[in-house]
Amino acid sequence: MKPLKTIVMAAAATGFMLTSAMASELKMVWYVDGDEQEANVRTLLEQYTQSHPETTFDLQITPYDGMIQKFQQFAASGIMPDLSLTSSMEPVIRPFLADLNKEIGPDWIKDFVKGWADGAKLGDKVIAAPLQVTSTGIFLNVDAFKKAGVAIPDQATGWTWEEFLPKIKEVAEKSGTRYPLVWDVSASRWIVHEYQYGNHIFSEQEPVKVVMDEAAWTKTLDQFVDLSKSSMPPGLWTGASSDNPKELFTAGQAVAYMSGSWQIAGLAKNAGFAWQAGPTPRGTVASSIYGGDYLVAFNTSQHLPEAVAFIKWVTSPEIQAQYAKTFGMIPANLKTPAIEYGNPAATDAVKSMQNELNVSPTYAATDQAWPQMQSVWGTVKTAVTQTVAGQISSAEAVAQIKKAADDAVEASK
Repeated sequence: MKPLKTIVMAAAATGFMLTSAMASELKMVWYVDGDEQEANVRTLLEQYTQSHPETTFDLQITPYDGMIQKFQQFAASGIMPDLSLTSSMEPVIRPFLADLNKEIGPDWIKDFVKGWADGAKLGDKVIAAPLQVTSTGIFLNVDAFKKAGVAIPDQATGWTWEEFLPKIKEVAEKSGTRYPLVWDVSASRWIVHEYQYGNHIFSEQEPVKVVMDEAAWTKTLDQFVDLSKSSMPPGLWTGASSDNPKELFTAGQAVAYMSGSWQIAGLAKNAGFAWQAGPTPRGTVASSIYGGDYLVAFNTSQHLPEAVAFIKWVTSPEIQAQYAKTFGMIPANLKTPAIEYGNPAATDAVKSMQNELNVSPTYAATDQAWPQMQSVWGTVKTAVTQTVAGQISSAEAVAQIKKAADDAVEASK
């Protein structure tokens, strides 16, 4: 018979091994917009671990611009993380994504904003969890308008681009503000300008087909090139300038800033002037664009149940309210209770941008939802920046975008 001490030690060791076996460390890939966001993400994960002590996280921060390359590396190696943040489900990782219809249930996705939830679907599968929704639109330096003695119309009245551009130039001149307009150098931020003139890439209903009117697209791209030269920092959209639109606006050096709702929290904290979201100028129609982030789980994970449990938690109405308030975002879950963002300007900005999203055309959602769009974004950005730089014509740029879209549709058949 073994001594009692030996038995106790063996039992303790066995218990430790069982506990260790039950514990799961989830490898999670995430991108952030600065140190503050990273700290907030880590706090969120610590909160989950406190209530689920068997689950911890290995958080790996990756630059947003490097996500596609990161996914390509994962796919090439066959070694995937357990969870990842993403704004799109790139074709290279789709075979590795868990089907949340199977893991959670087919009715779960119905709780989310439809335009963004549709983008999480691939055939009869749901390959992503909507985490947050974003709306693209104009931020305005209210103090600069006041200093210049120029009125801002209310949200219901708004203004057209033809009305807006002379006003922000006047404000810049009279208030001593460096630039009338700064604009994120991004394909999804640029395409809003096309949407505002009724132009979109794909049909709004299946079967998906390309519906681009190349002449109309070319005319609107010509207008964008003109306004980039007349109202924005030189070289901003050609890559010849190191100016950062966000930094310029936050520092009070721009009258208006085309970006998105994800900037609200930072502006509330860092802008040393009165600001507001919208009204965003319209063309022939008013439009924003559906955007945001998803969480995906990988079917190669050894901890898939734990990964899915975290997804269910972070997308629940209560945590969605907390997440949206912390990050200044629009919640993706429709059952999220009303949110006060702790700052009047931020609360008003979220409401304004959410309303602009709600009144946007259907194609502002469906263009994002179709999987074919993921193969087009890169061409869009390259073609537009080359056009602004004078390397190709607007007609050539639009032809390139259309070809990328046609190829994506053909490849999906």
